[in-house]
Amino acid sequence: MAAIAQKRYSALTPEERFGAMLLRAAMVRNAVLVLDRPLSLVPHLRDARYIIEVIGKLDDLIAEAHVFDYSWQKERYGVADDAEN
Repeated sequence: MAAIAQKRYSALTPEERFGAMLLRAAMVRNAVLVLDRPLSLVPHLRDARYIIEVIGKLDDLIAEAHVFDYSWQKERYGVADDAEN
């Protein structure tokens, strides 16, 4: 992410924007991430692997992470029907 430090927001790719937002949020001590429809921030992704990977890289800085999205998107997160309960 250091390579994008001097770029303007409009010059960033959706992945870079998402990463920058996560880094900013993780700067708070014991950060609690609440992500509302994160796949809408990076719409061209087929699934949430990238999002999960980036959050995992910040695992030591994040106390909790909560992802909220529509139920019809659950397949993109790798959630099975029996996991709803």
